[in-house]
Amino acid sequence: MKSLLCLLAFAAAANSKTILIVTADAADFVLAAGGTIASMTATGDRAILLRVANDDKNAWDLAPEQAAARTSAECEQAARALGIEKVVSLGYREGELGGVSPTELRDRIAFHIRLLKPDVLFIPNPYAEYVEQLDRHYTGMAAEEARHTAALRNHQPPLAAIGVEPHVTRELYYYAQPVDPRRREPEAAATFVPQPKVVGIEAAFSKKLRAARALKTIQTAAAMRIRQRLESTGRRLPLLDTVNEESVNKLVEIELRGLATLCAKDFPYKMAEEFHYAGPEYQVPAKLRR
Repeated sequence: MKSLLCLLAFAAAANSKTILIVTADAADFVLAAGGTIASMTATGDRAILLRVANDDKNAWDLAPEQAAARTSAECEQAARALGIEKVVSLGYREGELGGVSPTELRDRIAFHIRLLKPDVLFIPNPYAEYVEQLDRHYTGMAAEEARHTAALRNHQPPLAAIGVEPHVTRELYYYAQPVDPRRREPEAAATFVPQPKVVGIEAAFSKKLRAARALKTIQTAAAMRIRQRLESTGRRLPLLDTVNEESVNKLVEIELRGLATLCAKDFPYKMAEEFHYAGPEYQVPAKLRR
């Protein structure tokens, strides 16, 4: 019996994948892709998070240095809740990626792709509309290009000299929030085109919720901003009359359940997340394959 269990464990390890998740901030990957990531790590896949910005401005009544320190610790906790093995932070200041060289950011992400050699890459969708945090756009653009350049030997040739060889990542998930029904439409025909993909996350929802709640500093700031905006227009949300851990946790659950339910609409799931996906079977849109 013990030998059989060892064989099964060995087979699972042999079939496991390495996942690299690139995120601009501590919250985006959790809210948009946390359930899918948790589902994959639960089956034995190894996941590493590459966090680009430090969330130093994503707090309420905290100095930037305090916010950066707290959100870093909370991001680690959220990552553990999803089964992520390690968090690597690049340390850029939040809201300032527009002033960072796109080539610099691309090359730093490409280095980690070549170093970690992921089978699967999650990146912010740089083409999503109505995204207030432009850091997510800049990160997505750099990560998309990094996936391409990481496979080319003539990009960053010194890396090959130290044994960090070019690497082709076979699967790519573009994630984004809020949900946009237009993202579910198949793309036009092309040699290599990402296609809509919806993933059921009901079994992993509790892990996603635990991860989102771990981001206490960010979630409290979000709740305070919501209350501030409501008050500026003479409205109120009774739940936020008092902003404390209980009310913030309830607000997070309402948000996550609503988002997951919306993503699952018209699909055979109760809860889901949506992506654009580029993988081996999506070289050409499904509607054009024979």
